[in-house]
Amino acid sequence: MSEPDISAADAMAIGSRLAGAPVAAAQPARSGGNNRVFRLEMAKGPALALKHYPSDGRDRLGQEYDALSFLSRHGITSTPRPIARDADAFCALYQWFDGEAAVQRPQDDDADQLADFLIELQKLRDADGAQTLRNASASIFSPEEAIAQYEQRLDGLRRASADEPELRAFVDSSLVPSTDVAIQRLRRRYTELGRDPGEDLAPVHRALSPSDFGLHNALRGEDGRLRFIDFEYFGWDDPVKLVSDTALHPGSDLPEANANRLTERLTQAFAARDDAFAIRRDVLYPVFGAIWCLIVLNAYLPESRSRRALAAQGGDLTVRLAGQLAKARRLHKTICQRDPDLTPR
Repeated sequence: MSEPDISAADAMAIGSRLAGAPVAAAQPARSGGNNRVFRLEMAKGPALALKHYPSDGRDRLGQEYDALSFLSRHGITSTPRPIARDADAFCALYQWFDGEAAVQRPQDDDADQLADFLIELQKLRDADGAQTLRNASASIFSPEEAIAQYEQRLDGLRRASADEPELRAFVDSSLVPSTDVAIQRLRRRYTELGRDPGEDLAPVHRALSPSDFGLHNALRGEDGRLRFIDFEYFGWDDPVKLVSDTALHPGSDLPEANANRLTERLTQAFAARDDAFAIRRDVLYPVFGAIWCLIVLNAYLPESRSRRALAAQGGDLTVRLAGQLAKARRLHKTICQRDPDLTPR
């Protein structure tokens, strides 16, 4: 059961208590489907951010606060510094970053800035406190785990698509055939290499991952540099998933050239530690891509948060769902263009 939303007055009271200093005003700022952020104008000193995490059965507050504490402790300044938290109030206080949403006006060097941050992050793999960090949300450590997640999501969507002929046609005629090819190729390649697709990736080859990372969770400062927010899903994950998710994330909508640049730089960095990385990337990328297509289509699920969010925005839900289907089609087309072998023979 989610906790009720909080008002500006609540934010002022909680923020003042956590900061140990009076708050002059609270303005609703960035908000997403899972949380709400207030910009707190302090009576003295710089503005702060108060983030409210409605309960959904997962400790998103703890995961994000611990992650940002770890990053701040080890000198990362492009993520918000944590200040205080109140788990009972489902709130935490952070450094405030000014800036515009980076996704609104993409720049030519965005792919490099994203890659720079992720590469810098991996330098903290052996830092104090790294081994006690949690796994990333929806982390995947073996190919069979990725396949299982795809199949689970597919089953749920198929149950919801009985009365959606266009959705069913896309799933049955495009998404499933290409992903079947990808899965068959993955298993065949692992067999050829004498590897077990059900075996977990060794900890030494895992990556620290923001999990939900890209321009959609970045702010651009006046200096043009990106600052990164929203680390509720941060933790250990397969670096192939990290690379695939960052390149494919529909929230960032990176142009193909930028996505390729990002993938190349990250592949070079991770392959230096894992000689099987490039092979795993090639066979797993389309599976992670198929999972993203299904995530985009979550809005069709009656119980999904994304469907409720679409409905709350007003307008014709049917039109909005059609928009999500078009987005999934575009993403699937991008994946298949990158890998022509996915066309069933």
